[in-house]
Amino acid sequence: RVEVHTSITMATTIRCSARSATARSSARAVAVTRPRAVVVRAQQQDARVEVTRRSALALSVAGLFASAAPAQAFLGFGDDSSLFEKYSTTTAELLAKCKAVIDLPKDDETKEDRVKVLRQDINSWVATYRREPKVSGRPSYGNTYSVVNALSGHYNSFGATAPIPKKRLERVVKEIEDAQLFLSRNR
Repeated sequence: RVEVHTSITMATTIRCSARSATARSSARAVAVTRPRAVVVRAQQQDARVEVTRRSALALSVAGLFASAAPAQAFLGFGDDSSLFEKYSTTTAELLAKCKAVIDLPKDDETKEDRVKVLRQDINSWVATYRREPKVSGRPSYGNTYSVVNALSGHYNSFGATAPIPKKRLERVVKEIEDAQLFLSRNR
């Protein structure tokens, strides 16, 4: 006979009444002794419920499978299409802003303000999509992240009015084009 004591926190202890010392010391002994019933006693109510070993095993296995089942989308909640649409839209807008700021002449009066707005948009985009695994694995995300990282690093280090070096500018422009190409292919 196996006696199961359960508290409100669902911690369970099992006591097995068997004749041999090995039966008491191992979990295998519970299977060897083949108890006829499991007694469940709640500490608050002191109520005893007789449950057969087979039904207790079936309930525990059912509980494991029920807790491991993925949640299903209901009424549009959990649907990824809206996430991808939002990602595509915001990423295309961010890439267009990056391209526009890069193309500004050095002596433009609005350059500092536009770079400030671009840096805020970059921070917002990164905060939104960096920890989203369904988006961060896309090639367009990798290229866009590389672009915004290069631009943010440049503007943080050298200021908004400093020109971008030719080699860095060529790489950033190439990655913007690649990211736009991947976005057009939904990748």
